[in-house]
Order: sequence, then structure tokens, then C-alpha cells
Amino acid sequence: MKDVQNIKGNYKFAINRVGVNNLTHPIRIKAKSGAVVTTVGDFSLAVNLSKSLKGINMSRLLQLLSELNRGRFTIGDFKEDILKVLEEIKTRMESDNAYFEVDFDYFIEKKAPVSEYSGIAPYKCRIEGSLKDSQYDLILTVEVPITTLCPCSKEISNYSAHNQRGYVKTSIRYKDLIYLEDIIKLVEEVGSCEIYPILKRVDEKYVTEKAYENPRFVEDIVRLVAEKLEAESKVTWFRVSSRHQESIHSHDAYAMLENWK
Repeated sequence: MKDVQNIKGNYKFAINRVGVNNLTHPIRIKAKSGAVVTTVGDFSLAVNLSKSLKGINMSRLLQLLSELNRGRFTIGDFKEDILKVLEEIKTRMESDNAYFEVDFDYFIEKKAPVSEYSGIAPYKCRIEGSLKDSQYDLILTVEVPITTLCPCSKEISNYSAHNQRGYVKTSIRYKDLIYLEDIIKLVEEVGSCEIYPILKRVDEKYVTEKAYENPRFVEDIVRLVAEKLEAESKVTWFRVSSRHQESIHSHDAYAMLENWK
């Protein structure tokens, strides 16, 4: 059969990225405890294409993902394991550059603060990896929901204060080994209070009072997370953004901070 995509030519442009995206597939992540979290990922796999070739063999990308799943490939060390995938993409596709991206929900069992009722908390995560010639880059992103209570509202009111749910998105470049749990814990510690999947009345009392004693602006959140990341020797770059769904306004509050160490 004629292999159309491999037709040689002198096409006007090379292509930076070509491949597949919006690809739903299982993914396995090794938790800090050693357990394996099985979830579903939204994948994007791509390579570069020289201007001398008409197209790429896209089915090879799908075959690779399928083979990894059949072999029960599990990501334990993000930097090390994603590099292996990118190297395999380059080899199979006979390309100079390879790109790997996946969005997924990561699940952690979490106990209520007083009653200790246990539930499952989801966290939105993203892995972005690229291998350009021999230059490897990986960014790990986690979005953590928190509760925040408005310091201004607390200050000017005779009683009570309005609060909101905040979504803190933390992206890092790093060295050595970092677990998703480490990033999640770091962020949850700076909120007015953590968010829990199951709360009984004794827990509601606890989280309400804790939030009241720990008011935070959106600006406070990104600065406090940045301070912790700055102190973490493994992290080489970070970007922190926080979006708070205001309970008394029709808009969200937003802040972002980025820094190379």
C-alpha cells in the first residue's frame, strides 16, 4: 500500500509539533506511600516534522501508549520515567524533538479533621515534558482547592466574615524526586483551611473556626506558597496562581507569581 505520509518533498515549512491530542487513556501513578493510583489521562503526544517530509506516522504514537498500558507502565519518578517515554517517541518517530503532555485527576484518601471520617479527594494534575535534541524539560502542575476567609471582611464586620473557595495552581521545574503529595501538602498548609471530602458537624465547627482565625487574601496565598517553594532546594523554578470564587461578588479574585531560583 502506498505510504502517503512518507512522501519526500520540498515543503515550504517545517512543523514545530504534530501528533495526537485529546486522547483518553488509563494512567498509573505511584503514590508516596508506594500504592498505585489508577486514573484516566487526557494525553497529547507530538514530534517535530522537517520540511522534507509530508507527514508523520501517527499510529506509532497510539501504539506506544497502548503498549505502555499493556505493560502496566507506572510513573513513579516523573522526571526519570517521562524522559524514557520521550526517548522512545523520538526513536519510533525518527524525530529530533518529542513532546508529552497529560492531564489527570489524582486521588488521595483524606480524613476529616475531628471525626476522622475518610473520603477520596481529587486533585487536578498536569505533566508537560519535552525533549528537543538532548535538552530535556519537565513541568509538573497541581491544582489544590482551599478555603480562604477575607481579612478585610473580618476587620470591618462586627461579626462573621465572608469566605470563598480558592483554586491554587502550582507549577514547578525541579531536580531529584518530588511527589504530588508534597506539593499538595505545601499548598494546603497556607490556606485559611483545607477542604475535606466528608465533614460531620464537629468537623464543620473546626473548619469554620480555623478559617476565621487564618484570614487570607489571594495575594497572601501566592506569596506564602512562593516562600515555601523558595525554601525547597529541589525546586528550580515555580509559577503559582490562585483563583478565588468570591461569595459576595460576581467576579473571581486572582493572583499569579513566577520565579526562577
